[in-house]
Amino acid sequence: MMLTVEQARNKILKAVSALPVDRRHISNSQGCILAEDVYANENIPPFRNSAMDGFAVIADDLQGASKDQPATLSIVEVIPAGHAPQQTLKSGQAAKIMTGAMLPEGADSVVMVEVTQSDQQRVQIYESVTKEKNVRFPGESVKTGDLVMSKGKQIRPQEIAMLASLNTGQVDVFRSPVVAVISTGDELTELGQDLDPGKIRDSNRYGICAQVEEAGYQALDLGICRDNEAELEQTLRRGLTKADALVTSGGVSVGEYDIVKSVLSRLGEINFWRVAMKPGKPQAFGLAEGKPIFGLPGNPVSSLTVFDLFVRPALRKMAGHTILNRPIFCAVLQQNVVNNSDRVNYTRAIIEKRDGQYYAQVTGAQGSGILHSLVLANGLITIPPETTVKSGELVELQFFGNAL
Repeated sequence: MMLTVEQARNKILKAVSALPVDRRHISNSQGCILAEDVYANENIPPFRNSAMDGFAVIADDLQGASKDQPATLSIVEVIPAGHAPQQTLKSGQAAKIMTGAMLPEGADSVVMVEVTQSDQQRVQIYESVTKEKNVRFPGESVKTGDLVMSKGKQIRPQEIAMLASLNTGQVDVFRSPVVAVISTGDELTELGQDLDPGKIRDSNRYGICAQVEEAGYQALDLGICRDNEAELEQTLRRGLTKADALVTSGGVSVGEYDIVKSVLSRLGEINFWRVAMKPGKPQAFGLAEGKPIFGLPGNPVSSLTVFDLFVRPALRKMAGHTILNRPIFCAVLQQNVVNNSDRVNYTRAIIEKRDGQYYAQVTGAQGSGILHSLVLANGLITIPPETTVKSGELVELQFFGNAL
């Protein structure tokens, strides 16, 4: 019996947990996931300040002010940003003030410099203002005690700026996973070597390492393992000592030389599945020394697709994310697509947006060894089992990487 995609993914996600917490300086936290709630320990801004360059005034002094009948006020001080006012403003007075500078006592609004004309002693103001105009108030952004960021939030540049504003230099974050990547098989040839008869280039390892890094995590390339159980076991054990998760490609189907099964089974509790999907039916997943091991198919399209649908969400959970899967959209299919199998087809497609609607076109032949079909695609469309989707009908889609 084959598992559905949802059943397989749920089993994997149930088995993995967030990694331990690191204490990091905010300058080294970008991309990480908060492992704690962050509260404001002070008001931002901490005092009333001006939203622009201009003059701090009392609004009542400017009633009826116009270009023909300006209000004339005496300037009692100049307040640069970073300097505390020295005067309390009284009726008939103004203080020249810079953006971000503290408002003096008595002032209740700010007029922008563009509607004024001044010398050293006096300012003429050609517009009236309402009270509190162009004034930023204490706690306007956040107040002391406010929950500013919740556990599970990803730290971006704007979060780092806010943490610095809160005088928070260190935060608890979930550690990002290190992922060991291994290709298996006697047929594989490394880059730069001659391609002997019967051999193929090892593309999976490079593609999977790139997928790990695209997801924001560190890939540990452990190279090619030949069809030798001792060599494979030694490499896998090395991966378990250095990484938080292992990803292999090849050796999880029913072939006579698929030795990955026996080696993985000795390392831990590994389950070998057939998943009702195309490409990517044969898979393996389990735990060894508490660390997840993902056995991906050997066909390049299959391995990259299985990584995207199963491994990537698991790594995101390990890194502390709460949103694990890629978002699903709908597109209008631009050709007839037939799926006669009992498995859901993840079909490579080029998706375009026109007039607010997505449109999908299949990228040619869809064999699991046709890697170029992925190169042409910017997403996957989902064709349910034993279904014909006609041109003009809607299909579900998910984009690759940053294609959205």
